[in-house]
Amino acid sequence: MPFETVPLHPDFGVEIRGVDLAKLDDATFAEIESAYHSHGALLFRNQFYTPDVQVALGHRFGVLGIPPRKQFNLPDHPEVSVLGNLMNPDGTPAAFFNEMGEEWHSDSAGYENLDGVTFLYCIESPPEGGETLLCSMTAAWDALDAQTQADMEGRKLLHSWNYHNDKVLKVSKAKPLSPEERAKIPDHITDLVQVHPVSGRKLYYISHNLVKQVDDLGEEASLGYIMPLVDHATAPERVYTHQWRPGDLLVWDNRATMHTATDVTAYRGATRHMHRSYAFTGPRALPDGKLAPV
Repeated sequence: MPFETVPLHPDFGVEIRGVDLAKLDDATFAEIESAYHSHGALLFRNQFYTPDVQVALGHRFGVLGIPPRKQFNLPDHPEVSVLGNLMNPDGTPAAFFNEMGEEWHSDSAGYENLDGVTFLYCIESPPEGGETLLCSMTAAWDALDAQTQADMEGRKLLHSWNYHNDKVLKVSKAKPLSPEERAKIPDHITDLVQVHPVSGRKLYYISHNLVKQVDDLGEEASLGYIMPLVDHATAPERVYTHQWRPGDLLVWDNRATMHTATDVTAYRGATRHMHRSYAFTGPRALPDGKLAPV
């Protein structure tokens, strides 16, 4: 099935046109997977499918995880979680609604296996607001001066999904994880500077909302070190802003990119309804049923 690609941003990302993901043959998927590794982010529009299609696509890329905020997972497809501002008739949330707004991160930062792909699908979008922003961490590295690059080499980051989730719980109505569930997502150390295992391009990997520590620096000093790097990567000229419409599927490489939501107050009174799934890729992919970072 031949398809057309249209750049999303000069640094990364393409829209793939002419593909029906519900009728995906192996040869076409191989080309899509190649584009994913080459460009870091893919957009598919006008994909009106049932959740089983998104699950099947995830299995082609890797090993699907079960999002840990289980109250928002689809009953028949627990690999898919519901995001947005939907409410149940009794006033309880029917979707995970993170009211922290703009917070640049990688979805794989909470887990030891950094090679993961996120699938975010739009069912309903507000007329204004609710965008998703992405940036390329390979392009960010390339744009650094040599002295900064040299200072970053060899540094280690302590990432913690639970540290992040504890902050999220203060501004959301998600249920806290049990001690047993928290233990399944332990803190871990990553290299700040990395080489992408498929593209071979150099990048830096950072999720400031999950970083507890840089090397032996304290919390305040660690934040002071990483935020200029986040600001560099997310400079306006390096950011792709996706304006959602129903039927959009955005797919991104969590080692090669960072992303963020936007200010939720921009769409109060309107509905944002999304389906999200996540697959581990690479040789250290975990068996199905393990918790995946969200």
